[in-house]
Amino acid sequence: MQTQNNMLWVEKYRPKKIDDLTGNDEAKALFLEWLKNKRHTKKAVLLYGSPGVGKTTLVLAASQELEFSVIEMNASDTRSEKTINAVAKPATSYKALDNYTKNKTSGNVLFLDEVDGIAGNEDRGGVNAILKVIEESLVPIILAANDPDIEKLRPLKKVCLLVRFQQVRIPLIIALLQKICMLEHVSAEFEALERIAQNSKGDVRSAINDLQSLSEENHRLTLQDTMMLTSRNKDITLDDMLKRYFSAQNIAETSTMLAFSNIDYDDFLLSVSDNLPKRYSNPSELAKAYDYVSRADLFRGRVGTENWHLLKYFYNALTLASAINPLSYTPFTFISPPIRIITLFWTKGKRSTLDAICGKIGAQCHVSHKTAKHDFIPYIRVLLQKNSKSPLVGWFKFTPEEVDFLLKMGRF
Repeated sequence: MQTQNNMLWVEKYRPKKIDDLTGNDEAKALFLEWLKNKRHTKKAVLLYGSPGVGKTTLVLAASQELEFSVIEMNASDTRSEKTINAVAKPATSYKALDNYTKNKTSGNVLFLDEVDGIAGNEDRGGVNAILKVIEESLVPIILAANDPDIEKLRPLKKVCLLVRFQQVRIPLIIALLQKICMLEHVSAEFEALERIAQNSKGDVRSAINDLQSLSEENHRLTLQDTMMLTSRNKDITLDDMLKRYFSAQNIAETSTMLAFSNIDYDDFLLSVSDNLPKRYSNPSELAKAYDYVSRADLFRGRVGTENWHLLKYFYNALTLASAINPLSYTPFTFISPPIRIITLFWTKGKRSTLDAICGKIGAQCHVSHKTAKHDFIPYIRVLLQKNSKSPLVGWFKFTPEEVDFLLKMGRF
């Protein structure tokens, strides 16, 4: 169990009351007006904006203050119609209230976070499942997204009240950092806090994480201490990050570099894994490095989109993977981007063709893409190999190119 001393400050100081939430006063007011209204003009609300601006925090604080019982699910992790219905349908009926809480509350609210992550899985029916839940729901439904402009989310936007969250203004972030410094007994120069706030680009969570990383050990923070923050640049290349990571001379250097990077965690983890054999020629050292990378991958999965207090364990494992033998480093040419991404790029045409074939099979046979791919295509291929002009070609409306693809395709 995590103690207060070991907690990430972003969790320790997560606002418990609506008024304590930094910035976005208009968004807060609009959301609260909707939540308090017992006769909603729209049953669902979609909160959208950049990461770290307070969407999830507002939902949790408002629900606690107004005594709603929150049934929370992350839509990017539970995308299928079946999994969404398993949680959402019971949560949105009055009959299910006693199943979720023994306390007297104002009722349930269903909170689906990261709904933009649901896009891209046509065969699973996730968006349609959410639409149906909204239509039949007896309780308020709250959705949250970083990017609501994905094509597949258009149907959701039509049935939701849209509430936009702006990046939090720099003066407000500075004031929050000053408050945390006072509570943590950190002596901080104003200029240092100003640099952290500016560097966060409106992301409160990033600003608090930077403050803790720089000041937690000595409880002092100077402008000089924030010089490393110049590396928090969203335009930094993956090659630059790999070069810094593999050439670091000690654990502290690697840890600091990772903490102040905005490179995508998953892409970087894949790239480190691809390049470890070039970094370590000794088999035992390579085995140790891969062991640490596997631990990092484990914690990355547990971090997800909300469990940020576990992020330090992800960093720690990756840091240890780079420091098996710092003295053995010699420059090498990196594999970049990750092999998996390169493979997906070169096979995009084949995957598009296969997707089109699965779509035609699904439309005619009323099955999902997954079922079409794994249950139908193997049999269709056998029939086409016996007779490439089979009546199935016309019935499925396959093009000559698609027939040729089916005949020549290998493992999929």
